[in-house]
Amino acid sequence: MNLESDRSHAGRIVLLHGLVATAKTWWRIGPSLAAHGWQPTAFDLPGHGNEPRLSIPLTLDILVSSVQDRLDGPVDLLIGHSLGALAALALVGRNNRVARALVLEEPPGFASVDTGLLAASVEADAALARSDPAGYEKRLREANPRWSAKDVEYAMEGVAEVDEVSVAAGLRGPFTWDLPTMFAAVNVPLLLILAPDAPSRFPLEPGSALRGVERERVSSLIPVDRLVVLEGGHALHRDQPEQWLSVVKSFADETLKG
Repeated sequence: MNLESDRSHAGRIVLLHGLVATAKTWWRIGPSLAAHGWQPTAFDLPGHGNEPRLSIPLTLDILVSSVQDRLDGPVDLLIGHSLGALAALALVGRNNRVARALVLEEPPGFASVDTGLLAASVEADAALARSDPAGYEKRLREANPRWSAKDVEYAMEGVAEVDEVSVAAGLRGPFTWDLPTMFAAVNVPLLLILAPDAPSRFPLEPGSALRGVERERVSSLIPVDRLVVLEGGHALHRDQPEQWLSVVKSFADETLKG
């Protein structure tokens, strides 16, 4: 998904979407970053959107390999939300030369999330989005009153298109991660954007997917001025797009320009 403008660019930004979403989730973010002088690109992750169905459970290694193959060389800024944040964090932790800086929005904590319940939720939501789109749209709007009509539309598409078999199988089995260890492995500037520390059945309901002791451990690993808390739920780029863009643009300008 090409999100570029006609302006000269300060550098490359790659945007990675979250669980049961697609590259379209960045419909507002990408053009705004391009207008600010950057060269943004977004694409669908394995098991999502227009990507082919997987024959095996989705794992973090599959995500990382897919992103690395599609980056086409180092990028200036790698931005990930939710599942995309895990992929970005794991990739840069394994190879700090892949990106000059990272922005992570609401990376889920493994201890903070019931992966079995989440797997069942992905399956149920996908079935409902296909069988009763009007009912599912109503549920999305009620749960996420800050979202625009396009955010709701693209969220519905993402849920309806997800490969729920491979995603749910991964969540019930091999898809595991250790967020504090992953943060400790990164040696590039990093901005962490979180919702308030409140319960969430992510990906579609309000609240943070990183909570309690796990949140405290991760927060202790980054400078205090590189942790931003925005009011909203798990999808802050949808809940608070202007504030989200403001903090990300400031971080990119400070870290990468000049």
